[in-house]
Amino acid sequence: MIFLCGLIGWLQNVHVVTANGMYKSLQAEPWIADFRHARLDPSNYLYFPLYGASARLLDALGILRGVAWKQFAYLNAFWASLGVAAVHAFVLRLTGERRIAALAAVFHLGCGFVLLLAVINEDIMPGYVLVLMAMLLAGLWFDRPTAGRAIGVGVLFTLGWLVEWRLIFPTLPALVLALSLAEAPWKRRAASIAVLLVTVVATAGIVQQIWEGHAGAVGLHDLLWTGKGVDSGWGGVGVAKLWMMLAGVGSYLVVLGTLATPVEAQEAALLLVLSVLVQLAIFAAAVAVSWKHRADPRLRAIAVVFLGTLAAGQVLNFYSQPHDPQMQVNVMAWLTVAWALLLWMAWRERRALFAVLAVLSLVPLAVNAVSLARFRGGDTRALAALATIERSLPPERTVFVYWGFEDITMWQYALWSHTWDWDGTPNDARFKWIALDAGAIRHARWTPEHHAQSIRGDLEAAFTRGYRVVIGDVWTWSEAELAGHLGALSAADRAPAIHAMLHGGYEATKLLDVPAAGTYYELRRR
Repeated sequence: MIFLCGLIGWLQNVHVVTANGMYKSLQAEPWIADFRHARLDPSNYLYFPLYGASARLLDALGILRGVAWKQFAYLNAFWASLGVAAVHAFVLRLTGERRIAALAAVFHLGCGFVLLLAVINEDIMPGYVLVLMAMLLAGLWFDRPTAGRAIGVGVLFTLGWLVEWRLIFPTLPALVLALSLAEAPWKRRAASIAVLLVTVVATAGIVQQIWEGHAGAVGLHDLLWTGKGVDSGWGGVGVAKLWMMLAGVGSYLVVLGTLATPVEAQEAALLLVLSVLVQLAIFAAAVAVSWKHRADPRLRAIAVVFLGTLAAGQVLNFYSQPHDPQMQVNVMAWLTVAWALLLWMAWRERRALFAVLAVLSLVPLAVNAVSLARFRGGDTRALAALATIERSLPPERTVFVYWGFEDITMWQYALWSHTWDWDGTPNDARFKWIALDAGAIRHARWTPEHHAQSIRGDLEAAFTRGYRVVIGDVWTWSEAELAGHLGALSAADRAPAIHAMLHGGYEATKLLDVPAAGTYYELRRR
């Protein structure tokens, strides 16, 4: 934790790769200000109460008082440290060797997405760590399950997915499968599965009852199924998702930067493929050295829990956001387990190889620390960019047109006014903006023409109200580039209509370049 907190302080950028944590910190502000009356979120039922109370504690201690978006990064460092300790305990219990446990723990911490999420303010870390702990215990216990062990795993697992709802899906099938293959009579296995499932529902029910009557409280059924991300632009399958999957799996080991679209994934394809090949080599080597022990029920339980989570998780990720660190971090936990098995077998049979693997265990941490250093000072630069924009383009008289995922929009949202893009509902807030991707995210069933005309309607509303309209770098994108970016939202087919509407009906003149924010152009009717 000392290392992670030091890294956060040195980086001075808690928004590396994703700005989602800022929005979550703003959403948590009511929990910090007035815990009793803040509103629950069904998909993050325990997250906001947990981090709201934690931020209140940091405020009371005088640590970054009132700056929740920074506090959340340090809270993530705490939870990530618990995760590393859990990995150490798991490997120590499995192998009996402290050297192996320490090296496996360092390897786990060094994995790209683990280290990244440990030093930024994204919201997945506490839920991920609780689910990871449940998986580690299941690997050690489900070879010979008991009712107590099933209950222990079930409670931890449920608390984890109640922090982030989507965590329930990849791991629950793997836990059930591990119990079904345990070394026990079939009646005992069936009973263990029943105990696990009852524990999951009962724990969720107890939590639901505790919050009964609170603002935003939901029933048990709505807690078990919130539908987050379903029937939205994030859902869907297609060739573009293959590129996004490459970005997510490859970046899990080595963080290469923001790879949020198929275009960016293609540009980094060589390095991503090399990362995936290294992971495949680790997988193949772990299988090879463990094969002769395949009858060991504990190794079988571990394999089923972690590889089952991998298989189920990647199927679900392919439908949603396979590039997203929070979607991959729990699914890819198998890599640390595979590395621990390699260290164990080398320690027992080839000490020279173990020495090599010991050194290699440190490589991910070193490589990813250097990779993250590229983003150092990002928050300071963004605040300076925001000040420049505010002076040159007074927000009271300006409507901004963006692609929608630019980092600067997060700062404008957070510090100017907590207002979302217009999306057909113009307003006169301080931060007035139009996002070209809004229709793809919120209106998955729109036709390309409907999407284009919705943007045109917002632009015309801005001109009619007398506002100055400025557009960011998205103005310079070709139709192919726009299609590549929309591909991440399963909406590449909308690019021709949107591009034609924008460039056919309007013209733009360059206004100013803003470091860390891009170029702004003044938009006028053609």
